[in-house]
Amino acid sequence: MSHRERAHFAALESTFPGWRVRVEKGWWWATKYAPPTAEQRAAGVPHEFARQGPYELAAALTVQLGILSRLGDA
Repeated sequence: MSHRERAHFAALESTFPGWRVRVEKGWWWATKYAPPTAEQRAAGVPHEFARQGPYELAAALTVQLGILSRLGDA
């Protein structure tokens, strides 16, 4: 992992503490530490998902944070 990727990784983990971030085979993954409840799943919160890069993952995690916030779980 490059220095820049490590910086992105650290920023994602500190910005979205409810999610574990990892990079695997060039894909950036986020796994929710606490599995989503039935209500969260129904609202569109997955347990895990991947995006092609750190910017795409940050955008997707921001959407997830919005969903969780609307549910009162953020």
